[in-house]
Amino acid sequence: MKLMSIQVARKIALAYWGFSKTAKSRASSGTDIDIIKGNDTPEEISAAGFEGKFISLVDNSWDDYTGHIGGYGRIPFETLLDFAISVKTKEEHIGESNMDEVRKWAAHMMNNNPNYFIARTTYKNQKMELLINTKH
Repeated sequence: MKLMSIQVARKIALAYWGFSKTAKSRASSGTDIDIIKGNDTPEEISAAGFEGKFISLVDNSWDDYTGHIGGYGRIPFETLLDFAISVKTKEEHIGESNMDEVRKWAAHMMNNNPNYFIARTTYKNQKMELLINTKH
């Protein structure tokens, strides 16, 4: 089942980034997409503080980031960075956050949810990352 989910995650990433016009699981040659899956061993300590708020915001936002075909969720890391900043922002103070923190928090989410995957690729010298939810 896990292999099937990895294939689904790959197709979602290919379609989201426009590398594939059909539901095939291959990109044009020269396009490598890495699909990262968590270790399926939830950590004993639940996330608290800003990370807990971030996870809650992501979990409650999937409806806004679900594709029309297939009904799978996909949120680009740039949006996740906006989420991280928003949970740290209080009134006039803009919260500090960065991609390393977002990657750490997304990896924690992925390790605790069997339906979450991270897709990564570099296209035209630009690193692209996507959090994917394969649960309908």
